[in-house]
Amino acid sequence: MSRKLTLAASVVMAAALAQNAISWAQDDVTVPADQIFTVTKTEGGSVSVLGGTVIPIRVVNLLAQMPGEVEFIAGSEGDAFKEGDKLVTVDIGSLLAKRQAAEAALNSAQAGLGNAIVQYNREVLTPNSQANSMLGGMPGMFSTFMDPMRSMMGQGNPGYERGSNIYGQGVQVRTAQDQIQQALAAIRELDENVKNASAVAPFDGVVLNKMVEVGDVVQPGMPLMVFGDKSLLQIQVEVPSRLLRGLKEGGMVQARVDHGEEITVTVDRIFPSANQGGHTTTVKFGIPESTPAHPGMYAEVLVNDPSSMGLQTLVIPDSSINWRGSLPAVFLVSADRAVLTMRTIRLGPPNGDGKRVVLSGLAEGDTILKAPLASTRSGPYQANTL
Repeated sequence: MSRKLTLAASVVMAAALAQNAISWAQDDVTVPADQIFTVTKTEGGSVSVLGGTVIPIRVVNLLAQMPGEVEFIAGSEGDAFKEGDKLVTVDIGSLLAKRQAAEAALNSAQAGLGNAIVQYNREVLTPNSQANSMLGGMPGMFSTFMDPMRSMMGQGNPGYERGSNIYGQGVQVRTAQDQIQQALAAIRELDENVKNASAVAPFDGVVLNKMVEVGDVVQPGMPLMVFGDKSLLQIQVEVPSRLLRGLKEGGMVQARVDHGEEITVTVDRIFPSANQGGHTTTVKFGIPESTPAHPGMYAEVLVNDPSSMGLQTLVIPDSSINWRGSLPAVFLVSADRAVLTMRTIRLGPPNGDGKRVVLSGLAEGDTILKAPLASTRSGPYQANTL
């Protein structure tokens, strides 16, 4: 009898222990309440994500202005230069030869002017001196007696003839002066061409792109370099007209550079007219100096949509999103908090405070795992998945 009682007591104790083990096991496989998020709706406007490009605050395309062979390049992409530094130089040998010819023409014109002035003064002071010197002054004496008689008979006008001779000599002087001006203009033009044969840095900056090498033959208008000022960077975005009302110069918005963390950017400039092709307006946003960005990088700007103010949207924490390849997913928690079910969703723009708008895949009141790991899978919850 005592053996039966002992056996019965052992069975009861084993059942109690098994019940406690089941209870402990159930406690261990239940998702803690602080790891569950209930999907709710939030009232507020939606945010549009606009793609753009990081650009320098100043950028210029340096073009060839003179034809010739490239004989000097100061550096390559990324090299920094000061304002006024020569970046690219084209061979100027032919220009220097033309300048020497222009200087010779200037010297000839100056000599011609000196001769014209001498001839003019001789005509004014000693008229017909060359003819008089040849015949011992007889032509001058003959003119003294005969010119008055010719005038009386209407056969000549000595005064007009003298004035004509002086005027002719004056024309020679003015012609020589004009030739000097032409020679000087040619020299100035050649000096300007020599100057244009070199592309110089218009401001402090770096070479962003180099299109030529030493030995290349260039023609006017061909690109040589892209030069920019990287001390300050901007994001250039084409903004649809419906979103433009939510922006003003000097305002602050959020942005991401190369899918990185969100940063605060400033609306630097809103262009006064829209593009006819896409009916969008160009807007430039200033990037903080500490941002690790480079010209040409992809960037996204988050712009509030004024037309959606007052609408209710579903939001979830960013930490609850588990990326499966390129698809975002979350893990639904069952009512008894014991089972996880993966569900793919379609995301909208960030909603601020570390939350994200959900466009589809969830409903209000759904419970999801706040922070799943990459190893989390659908099925019974396991404590090591957190």
